[in-house]
Amino acid sequence: MMFRSSRTTAAGNRTPLCGCAAAAIVAAALLSTAGLPPRLASAQDSQTPGIPEDDPFADELNPFGSGKAAAPAPPPVLPRPPAAEPRVQLPMPFPERTLPGEPAERRPSAATPRQQSARPAQPSIRGLTPFPEAEEEAAEEGDISPADKLLAEAEQLGKEGKLEAERDTLRRAVAADPQLVVAHLALGVVCRRLGDFEGSVEALSKGLAIDPENPELYLRRGIAWFHQGLYGVALEDFEDAAGIAYDDPRPELWRGLTLIELRRPLEAINAYASAIRRDRSFMIAYLNRGLAYLSTDEPRKAEFDFDLAIRHDPRDVRAWFNRGVAQSRQGKHAEAVESYTAALRIKPDHAPSLQNRAAAERMLRVR
Repeated sequence: MMFRSSRTTAAGNRTPLCGCAAAAIVAAALLSTAGLPPRLASAQDSQTPGIPEDDPFADELNPFGSGKAAAPAPPPVLPRPPAAEPRVQLPMPFPERTLPGEPAERRPSAATPRQQSARPAQPSIRGLTPFPEAEEEAAEEGDISPADKLLAEAEQLGKEGKLEAERDTLRRAVAADPQLVVAHLALGVVCRRLGDFEGSVEALSKGLAIDPENPELYLRRGIAWFHQGLYGVALEDFEDAAGIAYDDPRPELWRGLTLIELRRPLEAINAYASAIRRDRSFMIAYLNRGLAYLSTDEPRKAEFDFDLAIRHDPRDVRAWFNRGVAQSRQGKHAEAVESYTAALRIKPDHAPSLQNRAAAERMLRVR
C-alpha cells in the first residue's frame, strides 16, 4: 500500500490525510513524544526510506544512510610556523650538478648565460689519502700467508716432478690453513698421481665440506673413484660436476668413460655428444664417441667422428689409426691402408698402425 506523506503549507498548517496515512502520522507523533529523536520525521518529510532504529546493519543496507545526522566536525587547527623561521628552499629534482654545502641547481643554458657567483675554491684532493683504513686493509690482504707460501712451494715441486715432496708440502699448507680449498684440491690431485686414490678421495672430500658447490672437486674425486673401479660412485660425482659447470666438457667426457665401463654405450654416446656441445673443439670427445660407435657396430658414424677429430688435430696418431679401424669394419681396406699410412708418417714406430696396415694389405691381395 502506498502512503502519502503530509505536506506543510506556507502558513504552517498540515493538509488533511485519510485512512492509514492519518494513523501513520499519529504513530509518528506518539514515538516523538516517547523520546524518539525527530530525525525519523525529517527523513519521512524528505521522502527518504526510513530504517528501523534497532537494525544493527542499518548503515550497510540503506544506500542513503541511516538518517543519523552527524555533527559537523570542527575545522582542524593548523599550527602556524614561527614568524622568525626562514623558509627552506628545496633543491630541484634530478640536478645536473650538486656542490657540497649548497642546494642542487640546474646548469643555465648557453642561450642565457649568467655571471657565476663568487664561491670559495674547492680544496684539491691531490695529495690527500681518502679512506686510509681501506688502504691499510688492502695492504694486509696483499701479504702472503704462510699457507699461500707453502702452496707456491708445492707447485714448484710438482713442476720438478718431486711428487712426494709436493704432497708433504701440501699437507703442511692444509695444516696451516684448513679452510684453504685450493690446498685440498691440489693435495687430492697429487695423491691420485701417486696412486693413493683413497688419500685423494679423503682430501677432495674435505674440500667439498668447505665448498660444496666446487665442480673441480667433484670432477677430481670422481676420477679417483673411477680409478678404484667404483664406477657407480664416480658417475654421481661426474653428474654433479656437469650440473654445476655446464660449460665444462670434461665432466661429460668422464661420465661417458664411466658409462662405457658400466656397459651402457648408448648413454655414453649421449654423454660424449653433450661434451661436444659444450666445446666443439674438444677432440678427445670425438675420439671416444667414435670408439663407442664402434662398440655398437656403427663404423660409418665412428669414421665420421674420427674425421672430425682429425680436422681439429691433423697430427693426432690415434685419430688416423681409429679411422683406419672404422674403414676396415666397413670393408674399405684401401682407405684403411691410407689412414694407417698417415698415422705412420706422424709416428713411424706406431706398432698398432704397422700391424693393421699389414692386415689390410693382405685383405686387398685376397680380393
